[in-house]
Amino acid sequence: MRRPDDIGDENWVRCGFRDCYKCCLETEMLLTLDDYDRIVDAGYDPNEFSLPRDDNDGFAQLRNVDSPIGLKCYFLSDKGKCTIYPIAPAGCKLYPLIVNLDTSETMIDEDCREKEWFRKQEYHQSQIISITSLVNTLLIEQED
Repeated sequence: MRRPDDIGDENWVRCGFRDCYKCCLETEMLLTLDDYDRIVDAGYDPNEFSLPRDDNDGFAQLRNVDSPIGLKCYFLSDKGKCTIYPIAPAGCKLYPLIVNLDTSETMIDEDCREKEWFRKQEYHQSQIISITSLVNTLLIEQED
């Protein structure tokens, strides 16, 4: 099984709505240890881009910052573009696919502005496996 951070471009859930960055506003995106390390290795200060694990039930999480477009992900430009797209966290690459932790069902996030469009799309089994693997990785890392 592929690790979540080895997700190739074929497994990204591509958003065709280029003017939409709603998922990057007031984000609660969790980071795997690999996400965290990859972003740090690219030269970013973890104290600036992430919330401490101790403050978030043991999970590292992207930090939100104030901006002219609202409270946004640290890496979202004021023009609504991701500034780290090639090294984006695995959860960003798979969004709006999420796992309902109560039912273990893979689903489209209800908060996605274009959820109806995404519900009509076909998803590859590898995308479903990737999001499930991502959630399992996060839960395992939280216990460490």
